[in-house]
Amino acid sequence: MKASFSDLTMWIISICVFVAVFICIICNMAFTNTIGWLVYPVCSLLFGWLVLMPILYYKKRGIKISFAIITALVMPFLLVIDQFDDGVNWFLPIGVPVSATGIIFMWILYGLLIKPRSIWLTLPAVIFLSGLVCICIDMIVKNALGEAGFPWGYLVASITSFLAIVISIFGFVMKKRSLQTE
Repeated sequence: MKASFSDLTMWIISICVFVAVFICIICNMAFTNTIGWLVYPVCSLLFGWLVLMPILYYKKRGIKISFAIITALVMPFLLVIDQFDDGVNWFLPIGVPVSATGIIFMWILYGLLIKPRSIWLTLPAVIFLSGLVCICIDMIVKNALGEAGFPWGYLVASITSFLAIVISIFGFVMKKRSLQTE
């Protein structure tokens, strides 16, 4: 039985990831004889591998599985990274709310893109929602840091809202023209 291209790709990526993990472990132990910096690349490599494999194995059906893995593991991943961050405690004030916002946005996008809809409806919705996500993340970070600063989230949301409106109008005009020519 011949191995398919995706099977071969999965094996190559898996071997590369686990060789990289092994090299990180050897180098870290050889130089410091402690866990140290090893946590960052190893956790990141394993997290990325876990997210990528369902897509390579199941193709389009694997996206939902990968999103479920991201949903389940992003907070534990960030917590592990936070624990090795030399006393900088960012997990609860920034990591949890920003990753929760990202997870919600990811699933909303999945819901928008999984069903076939008009591009003139979907694209403006995605662009507009990305602006809202920027506002949320900007507010979370500013509240956590206790800073005011320039309202970047609102600037991005204004631009994305304008762009969404322009695309919607363009789509409406294109649809109207196509109906008139029929």
